[in-house]
Amino acid sequence: MKTTTLIILMVAALMACDQASAVTSQHARSHSTTLVQRRHSVQSHRPAAEAGPQVTGVIARAIRSRNPLQMLNPFAPAKYGTAEENAVLDPDVPGRGDGIKLLSVSF
Repeated sequence: MKTTTLIILMVAALMACDQASAVTSQHARSHSTTLVQRRHSVQSHRPAAEAGPQVTGVIARAIRSRNPLQMLNPFAPAKYGTAEENAVLDPDVPGRGDGIKLLSVSF
């Protein structure tokens, strides 16, 4: 008698879990559809963003990079940039450096 009651309770619990998961999945589908529709409507009505000032230089690159010591490595990957990007060249003597851009702000 106890075994039969236990089996009936387990079957009822499995059926209840199955119904609850079906309701939850339908609820999740309806919410994801709503969110996607809202996201598209917001993006289509958003005005174009204006470009702000562009900050470059050695200090700005050291702050933005995850590993600023790679700026000193001559064999660093290309994603860390080159020395020519932050060097100020002498206009009178081609190829001669005149200084280093520590911080440069362009509007």
